[in-house]
Amino acid sequence: MSNSVNDASMSSSKKKRIERQKKHENEKRKKVLSKTILLCIGVVAAVAVCFFVVRGLYKSITKVKPSDDFSAGLAENGFIDGVKAADYVTGLDYKNMKLAKADVEYTDEELQADIDSLLDAHKELKEDASLEVKDGDTVNIDYVGTVDGEEFEGGNSNGAGYDLEIGSGSFVDNFEEQLIGTHPGDSVTVKVTFPDDYSSEELQGKAAEFAVDVHGIYELREFNDDFVAEFLSDEASTAEEYKQHVKDTKYEENLESAIEEKITEVSVVNNYPKYLKQYKSIQMYQDQQTYEQMNQMYQSYYGSGFSSFNEYTGMTDEEYEEDLDTRAKNQLTEKLAYQYVLESEGVSLTEQDYRDYLKDSYGNEDQFDSNVEEFGLPYLLSEQLRPKAVEIIKKYVTVE
Repeated sequence: MSNSVNDASMSSSKKKRIERQKKHENEKRKKVLSKTILLCIGVVAAVAVCFFVVRGLYKSITKVKPSDDFSAGLAENGFIDGVKAADYVTGLDYKNMKLAKADVEYTDEELQADIDSLLDAHKELKEDASLEVKDGDTVNIDYVGTVDGEEFEGGNSNGAGYDLEIGSGSFVDNFEEQLIGTHPGDSVTVKVTFPDDYSSEELQGKAAEFAVDVHGIYELREFNDDFVAEFLSDEASTAEEYKQHVKDTKYEENLESAIEEKITEVSVVNNYPKYLKQYKSIQMYQDQQTYEQMNQMYQSYYGSGFSSFNEYTGMTDEEYEEDLDTRAKNQLTEKLAYQYVLESEGVSLTEQDYRDYLKDSYGNEDQFDSNVEEFGLPYLLSEQLRPKAVEIIKKYVTVE
């Protein structure tokens, strides 16, 4: 029998019952669907909440806080505790290091410039009235400036004496030229006109007079054996010996600097040990100590300091954290590189290394106990990684 016959013969009450059943099932499916949607929304919300909670917890856990525990995370020999530097450092082939001669050599021109500076530091003030001021001379003067007969701020040397190089352009135009031809002991009047764009608005375009006393003319001494004997006897006994001493010393300094720069240039660290966080904490502590010291100095000299650490650094908290991270990683890369050299050579550091450093730098070990108490011996030894590694690399480096 066909379905159409069955439908036709179905009672009206049965049809209504079937329709109610279908309607009930539709409503049931809608409720299940609504619950499913709400559940999904709840899961998504929960995941989001968990994400922010976990992220906040992670930030709280990883947040760097200042620490003055300088030796934390370091072994007794100053190495990073539990770290093999070779596992972190790549690119440093220190046994085949090559440096350019131009980066290391100390030229004759540089030597002469250093000698000239030395002579200038020991120049003598001559008060002989027969001497005459010439262009290029350095004279010692006192002066009192007036505009319309009245002294003005900054126009008086107050008897302290002022060293002025004639022709340097240090003073207002035409001031220095008017001293040419004068003699020690002379008192002269110098007349000038301040330029229209002068820094002090009150003096712009004004005519002024300066009462100037010429005390003397500086003369440079000759660089000879007598000069060395008087001022440089601890380093040499003759002028030629001193020149060679300076050449050797400067060459060594240039060589060490070039080695350090090359290490920084070629050393690569992609992943850092856990010690990075402690190192950043130490750096942050030192930054804050510097801030406090600078603040005190500004308050002492100027009556006011920085309103906050952010004002001092010129950075927001986020910017400072990024800067701190960059600085710490750069410095830690170098420390790992130096440690890598010592590990490769089988060299360690001991208390005696730091004692030797104090003797070489200060001539005694008086600061040893106080420094160890403040920083801990491991940290002090970690600061000796660089010079020790550089000294080792000197044996291998080629200058060409």
